[in-house]
Amino acid sequence: MEQTRMTRGMEWSATFRAASMAPPTTRITLGWLLRLSLCCSFLSSFAQYEVSFGAAALLPLAGIALCGLLVLCGRQRTHRLQQILGGGGLLFAAMLFGEAVSYTSKDTYSQMYGLVFIGIFLCARLILQEIGIANVMRAYSQAAIVTVCLVLITGRQTLFAGQGARFSGGTRAHPNLLAFILAGFFPLIVWRTMEEKSKWKKRAFIVLSVAVFVMLFVTGSRGSLSAVLAAGIALLVRSAAAGRLQKIRLHHLHIVLLLILIPLAVAFLIQHNRIGGITDYIVDFLAVNNSQRGLKSGLSGRTGIWEIALRLLRAHGRWLFGFGYRAGERMVGTIDDGYIQLLFESGLIAGGLILGSMLRVFFLLWKASNPRVNNPWTRFYMMLWCLMIVYFLNNISTRYLFSYGSPFSLCVLFLMSTSRHELVGGAPQTRAGQEGMQAASPRTGLNRSAILGRLWNAGKQRQY
Repeated sequence: MEQTRMTRGMEWSATFRAASMAPPTTRITLGWLLRLSLCCSFLSSFAQYEVSFGAAALLPLAGIALCGLLVLCGRQRTHRLQQILGGGGLLFAAMLFGEAVSYTSKDTYSQMYGLVFIGIFLCARLILQEIGIANVMRAYSQAAIVTVCLVLITGRQTLFAGQGARFSGGTRAHPNLLAFILAGFFPLIVWRTMEEKSKWKKRAFIVLSVAVFVMLFVTGSRGSLSAVLAAGIALLVRSAAAGRLQKIRLHHLHIVLLLILIPLAVAFLIQHNRIGGITDYIVDFLAVNNSQRGLKSGLSGRTGIWEIALRLLRAHGRWLFGFGYRAGERMVGTIDDGYIQLLFESGLIAGGLILGSMLRVFFLLWKASNPRVNNPWTRFYMMLWCLMIVYFLNNISTRYLFSYGSPFSLCVLFLMSTSRHELVGGAPQTRAGQEGMQAASPRTGLNRSAILGRLWNAGKQRQY
């Protein structure tokens, strides 16, 4: 009897050891499928402006729904469902409140829009629990690279023609929408440039970063360009305050690129007789003094629409509740200000919850991106912090603050759906944990919260 127990114990121990050492093929395969599906969703969110059939707008939603279904097919679906409301509580409450207001409007499109919002949130929660925010941003960065290359190919004739028309990338998208999407890609591509170890890949990312900024400029979108520049200035100010700028060294490639770009820029200005008036050229190209798009035109007529929207809110007494999702397009027209549109559609209650959820993400990233600490995770959080700055400032003149019609908006929805632990994790409890976190890189898509959980459990077992 005793020998049988010992034999069974040895067999169980050997089986447990073999199972623990075996590669987690199911989880890796599921994570790969989720990243691939997410990347395709972000791509199709932009590709819908490349094609003409209306069903293309449903492709990114179908991709996210497929990701949620894949998680529910996994082994830990019960745990995922139990923790589905473990993050993004403010956002979910605002969505439910907004859906209730939409039902009072008796508008079918408004009601369906809110239901799709709730579905995206639930799928995002399942995805974030399974692969973490680092893998989501990895899929987003991969979609950004493919999208920028696609825009370069389709819009190469317009880009290099030197005409005065605004650049639309050869797509059906409005130049302002294209600039909004490119502005959301720019911090990701710059971050990938900083983190890339391979020399030829780093050079390719540098060229891609310059190309994105040039395309952003030739779209003529003042809001997107100003948002990117403001995020860069904020990053420089934080780095200067932390003494990081003194440690930056220019590589030979940066000097070579600078020497190449300067004569190209001078040749372009000479060709267009602009060498004597660079300021006049920039003002003319961005239409600052234009009668239709200039400052005196009320920002292309935006201020007039804003006044009408605020007047309707005052007349109907809907400051607290709003008129429901996408009621602005039906009642006023295009409200090119994300904050006024949020107030008009969601009111002060739901709109305040949504904006509070965004500010929560912003301040968590601000605290996690300590410029005095230089490691891959701090740079990752700094990139996300700059991304939120671009998003906040860009929506002063666009209407995409709370929507899912672009890859940038979808990315921010994922950030808003995270819990604090999923977004920034916590401080490792042991030296081994700190070394492990320094060795881990978010560029590889590692789940920081999962790493911290394993390290914490290992530390507790060691204590007992």
